[in-house]
Amino acid sequence: MDDSVSRQEAAKILRRTTWRSIKRNKIFYLFLIPALATVGTFSYPAMYGVVMAFQNFTAGGGYFGSEWVGLEHFRTFLRDPNFYNALRNTLLLNFYAIAFGFPAPIIFALLLNEMRGILFKRVTQTITYLPHFISWVIIAGMIYRMFDTHTGSITALIRFFNNGQNIPILRDPSFFRPMVVAFSIWKGLGWNSIIYLAAISGIDPQLYEAATVDGAGRIRKIWNITLPGIMPTIILLLILTAGSIAGDGWFDAVFNLQNPYTVSRASTLGYFTYREGIFFQRFSYATAIGLTQAVVAFTLVFSANALSRKVRGEGAF
Repeated sequence: MDDSVSRQEAAKILRRTTWRSIKRNKIFYLFLIPALATVGTFSYPAMYGVVMAFQNFTAGGGYFGSEWVGLEHFRTFLRDPNFYNALRNTLLLNFYAIAFGFPAPIIFALLLNEMRGILFKRVTQTITYLPHFISWVIIAGMIYRMFDTHTGSITALIRFFNNGQNIPILRDPSFFRPMVVAFSIWKGLGWNSIIYLAAISGIDPQLYEAATVDGAGRIRKIWNITLPGIMPTIILLLILTAGSIAGDGWFDAVFNLQNPYTVSRASTLGYFTYREGIFFQRFSYATAIGLTQAVVAFTLVFSANALSRKVRGEGAF
């Protein structure tokens, strides 16, 4: 009897504490309303569409009148060699992006943090943030201009250092992945560094003062204070990035940069799903591929979080 009463009292105290916390931070909760409304309107209701993955969906039959085929579409794409080519391209692009693109904003944030000239630092930040706001359509146009076989500025440099011989970079499949990854890093470098700069600003300045008194140099401070201070942020973003390994955030870049010469390297899962679902109107087949990607990404995120908890004793959630 006493245990049930104590549990009821604890529940009442928890409700009162929670309600007081909500009232105290009501402005922050108000800022959440647009995001929750957007997700609730466009994300969760649309999830009902995954039933198409188990149907031969037709516009006339709809969700309730289309033929139910079970796992047929999943078996089909697992036997499709084009699917495995798209999977390989996606995994390689994501591997290169994690290997080279993930450390880049961390290093850049550390370098910015060490700058002493305020004006130079702000100008550098502004210049590096700007590419984030440029769409891939414009970036692709810039790339085609720079690498044009006859009039491109970079092509002219290559021709100058290559004894007057052109290298058709845009038509050579071996250059496609490095080009996409390199321009993706350039596009997101400054913007992604904001998160790490915010984490660095939260480190106690007294730690740096104590290290200075002990005779530590800049490299030692970065290694022993800055990096451990932002390690939870790095772990969180690495876990979230792990989920993108099976996903495909490359559609915009690939769609705008691919051409008939590079289609073998440009066919990622996102582009493959688009082509099958929109171009060939195989809606159920494309939905099955997309659903599989989502399940694998979900599994990878939680696996990476569990591994982080086991290795470091902490995870993102």
